[in-house]
Amino acid sequence: MLHKHVGVALLLLATLLSSCDGGNQKVSICGDEQTCLNDSNCFCWCSQICNPRKKTALDKPIYIADDLNGKFCYCKQWDFDHYEDNCILHKGIKEEPTQIK
Repeated sequence: MLHKHVGVALLLLATLLSSCDGGNQKVSICGDEQTCLNDSNCFCWCSQICNPRKKTALDKPIYIADDLNGKFCYCKQWDFDHYEDNCILHKGIKEEPTQIK
């Protein structure tokens, strides 16, 4: 009975991991501070979708050199601040819509 539960748990884990890989799409995550802040072609970490994504004009990327989460380049400060809440604890916190002026 225990083997059956372990097998089901491993299957669920494999499914979860495969669903988080961006559809097997290979993306270039910003690898250092300069590319994070200046290169529009590399991806930043978004804590609303818990995956890297292409930068937008509204982003203000931040680079965390000693990032314990292993993401290093976040699309906004909000994404760094809510990484644990959304991507580990799955709280589903949404960012307030940005007021465009």
